[in-house]
Order: sequence, then C-alpha cells, then structure tokens
Amino acid sequence: MDRYNGREMGSRLARCVFDIYDPSSATANAGGEGVDELPTFYLPQGEGAILPGDVIYYHIKTTNPLVVKQGARSVIIKNRSDLMCDNLNDDNLKGHFIKFSFNSIGLIDSVTYMGSEDVILQSLWSFVGLHESYLNSLTSRFEKGIIPNVVEFLSENWAMALYHEWFGDFCLRMRNSIQGLRDVQAILEQAFENTKNGEGITRE
Repeated sequence: MDRYNGREMGSRLARCVFDIYDPSSATANAGGEGVDELPTFYLPQGEGAILPGDVIYYHIKTTNPLVVKQGARSVIIKNRSDLMCDNLNDDNLKGHFIKFSFNSIGLIDSVTYMGSEDVILQSLWSFVGLHESYLNSLTSRFEKGIIPNVVEFLSENWAMALYHEWFGDFCLRMRNSIQGLRDVQAILEQAFENTKNGEGITRE
C-alpha cells in the first residue's frame, strides 16, 4: 500500500463503501453482486520534509514505472540521463536544487526538489507523467548551458500553462485527436516496436 498515493486509495475506498451502503447506488440496487476488479492507481506518490538549515525537501515519483519484459524478468530501461540543476549554496543554504528523471520514452518519472524557498507542491506533482517535450526544450538547452537556473526557468510566464488544473486533460484530448492521423499512426507503431524490444525512444 505504501507504493501508491494515499489520497487516491482513500477516495477509492470511500467510493466502495458508499456503493455498498448508499441505497441509491447501482451496486446496492443490484444486491451487491458486482464484479470484483483490482483497482488501477495512477496518481504520483510524494514525500517531503524540512531538513537541517530549514531546507525544504520534496520527492514526487510515479507509481507506474515503465518496465520492459526481458525473458522472465521485468526491467526498467534507462536510455537518457537525468536533468540535475544544483544552485544550492553550501555555505548559507540559499538557492535551489532540482532533479528530473525520465523513463525510456521521455516521460518524467520523478522530481526531487531542495531549496530555501517553498514551492507550490501541486506544481511539482504536475510534472510527473509529463513528457519532456512539454518543457520547452529544457533538457537540450540546459545541457548547452543556455539555462543556468532550471527553477527560475520553470517559473517564467511561458510555463504557467503547465500548472493549470486542466492542462493534463488538454494533453489527453490532444493526444487522442492526433492518434487517428495516418502519419502519426506509423510513427507510434515504430515507437511501440522499439519500446517492446527494450530500446525505448531516445532524444535523437
């Protein structure tokens, strides 16, 4: 149970209890003869703390990492480096440290933040599961030294849409719309085959 998001599990449990005891629910009217299915959880899991020196620490990670079957084993393929920006001053503990890790198809698996200034936790949550292409070429521009401070870059006006509560729904609708295009289908099929073989999708 520690692997999943506690709020999401609590919401699912409450819904099950209401279905049993609420006379107006479909399950109750059917005499409780529903089909028992294992629930699927998808919300990220997070932890936070105040470290010595009043440094704020957050770590948000996915509960559904991408695994690849290799024979009888399930392994996690790592085909791209993490993005880590350390502007935290060791003397006065001012500044920020942030780290993004990615899976083999470019989705953000986890976000780690440490800093002297608090951040909106929901903003960090919104990154997990997002593809790195939504970050405005952050990975390549950071590697070239164009962006020295990732936290400040993600606080600029262009990034405000990423934190909107409906941005995830917008991404889903857009993805569903373009998946029906023939050219996109060919690209997706090739990407799927590479993922099945454990190659993933590289940044190149």
